[in-house]
Amino acid sequence: MDEGKLREICKKVRYEILVSTTNAGSGHPTSSLSAVELLTTLFFRGFFDKNDKFLLSKGHAAPLLYALYSALGVVPSDWVNRLRKFGSPYEGHPVPKLDFIDVAAGSLGQGLSVGVGMALGVKLRIKNKKLKIKREPKIWVLLGDSEMAEGQVWEAMEIAAYYKLNNLIAIIDVNRLGQYGETEEGWDIYNYEKKARAFGWETIIIENGHVISEIYRAFKKVSSGTHASKPKMVIAKTIKGKGVSFLENKENWHGKTLDKKELRLAIKELDK
Repeated sequence: MDEGKLREICKKVRYEILVSTTNAGSGHPTSSLSAVELLTTLFFRGFFDKNDKFLLSKGHAAPLLYALYSALGVVPSDWVNRLRKFGSPYEGHPVPKLDFIDVAAGSLGQGLSVGVGMALGVKLRIKNKKLKIKREPKIWVLLGDSEMAEGQVWEAMEIAAYYKLNNLIAIIDVNRLGQYGETEEGWDIYNYEKKARAFGWETIIIENGHVISEIYRAFKKVSSGTHASKPKMVIAKTIKGKGVSFLENKENWHGKTLDKKELRLAIKELDK
């Protein structure tokens, strides 16, 4: 799929993120918007195999996940009217009511630990059953930069390096802003890189997490397995609220939705 088509998908995904959260009157649109290009490239450029697993550790970005699977034709388009509604499977944080969701997400800092268990499980299953496969399934985990302050993340990183889980790929969405102001590291993606390398991980930097060509090159590199014995971490600098000028890199928008007037203005920007 060429970059032009990918950009059109990104517009559709952003549109559904904004409409669904406004219709719900709650949710996390800005946290979802920052990772649109990252996950659209992952899902639509052939990096995500049918046997791979994806974990949304920053579970509050659930509208992004639903919008992506809507673009894939897996989720019906009317999900935008059902987000966070009583009895709906499209909850504010992903839960295994849907086939493409393996584990519940919500408590920040736990996703990578789950990813470690799944990656190790894949390797043990292949070893114990002596399976002959062309491509070992990968476990992809999207982390928010706020949860990188959680100790459990770093414990998981240590274990992943110890067991040489080269089938585990973590992506940090470094959008700088947490629930209350700037995160501990801000946009210092190179400090994240130093720490990850110190824990025995291979790292790939994306200086602009909204440039599809740069994301593509990083994912291509990380998928090739430069270090056969190391887990891999993609560290991407992004903008919270990307795509809507009055939301981009603005504080006090975490967990807040647009009203109807603001939504119309936002959609007008997306249509440009």
